[in-house]
Amino acid sequence: MSQFAAERETYAYRPYEAGDAEGFLDLYRSVWGRERTTEWFRWRFEENPYTEAVPMVVAERDGELVGAEPCLAMRVSGGGTGALALQPADWIVHPDHRRRGVFSGMTESLLDRYADRAALFFNFPSEALVPGVEKFGWTVGPGPVDHYRVHDPGALLGEEGRGGRLGRLAAPFARGYARARTRLARTDPEVSVERRETVPAELLADLDAGVPGSVHVVHDEAFYRWRFANPAWATTTYLARRGGETVAAAVAVRETVGGVARTNLLAVAPRDGSADAAALRALVAAVVTDAADDDAVRVAGDAIPARVLRSFGFVAGDAFPLSTAARRCRLAVRTPDGRRLDGCDPTDFGAWSLSMADRDVA
Repeated sequence: MSQFAAERETYAYRPYEAGDAEGFLDLYRSVWGRERTTEWFRWRFEENPYTEAVPMVVAERDGELVGAEPCLAMRVSGGGTGALALQPADWIVHPDHRRRGVFSGMTESLLDRYADRAALFFNFPSEALVPGVEKFGWTVGPGPVDHYRVHDPGALLGEEGRGGRLGRLAAPFARGYARARTRLARTDPEVSVERRETVPAELLADLDAGVPGSVHVVHDEAFYRWRFANPAWATTTYLARRGGETVAAAVAVRETVGGVARTNLLAVAPRDGSADAAALRALVAAVVTDAADDDAVRVAGDAIPARVLRSFGFVAGDAFPLSTAARRCRLAVRTPDGRRLDGCDPTDFGAWSLSMADRDVA
């Protein structure tokens, strides 16, 4: 037996149990350096409406939790009724136990336990994780492109080094440019925007009939009620109205991570292209106006046309200069036996339609 295999056998892999939350949060803090609360854990994993038990595998050694592979449960559809999908998120292994087969042991256990319960697995791995997921049968391809409206380049590039110094010098120009683009962007006076600090799940679900002919996450009432209940977020719903009728909506959240204040536009409804450009422009104008003091605004997915975003000063993350700093988003998909979803092939990356709310942002 190799030393690698011998070390791997010293770990125990099992499903999540109710008493594991504290150990998970301690491990999360030690690996990611970010404080998370029990309320956050309860929202993210225990209150998910699509599964009764928390879909998570943990690794133990000598009674100590040293690794975890949790999943977010969602419903996905190719235009039909939808099926359960699991999105691995927050994969963590304590630094003292890396390169000992823990990742492989947890992944094997996760697939053994949940592969028959989900129509597919999909997630957004970092470049470092890509070889690991490919080893276990994930197909990896391009993910959705993020668009950024940058107000403070220095905050995004960091305080140290030449990039940080240049970013700080460029900040006044970036904010001035963003303000000018907002003033120049045309909006329809017949479209008004109502802001709410709550998420009207029923209204949003009625607006959103999915994206026929594509693989997408189902945004039903349960999704809206759960996904935006994150206690770490300040959430605003924007409703575009024409003639007293709500014709489009967007949900944005504000958070500060690592000293960077950012507004993320997580969801837009409808997603099927039926919303007129005037309503979408009014929504974007409201979001960027409210986020004027933030360091950046981020939008993902294709519910808002790129030409509308460009008119408000957004730049695609895969275009220069952001391509030199922004992390490239990759989509990874694993389906049992090449299974199709309502006639769609989930490993055809061009068939996916994804919003930022469908990703493991937390």
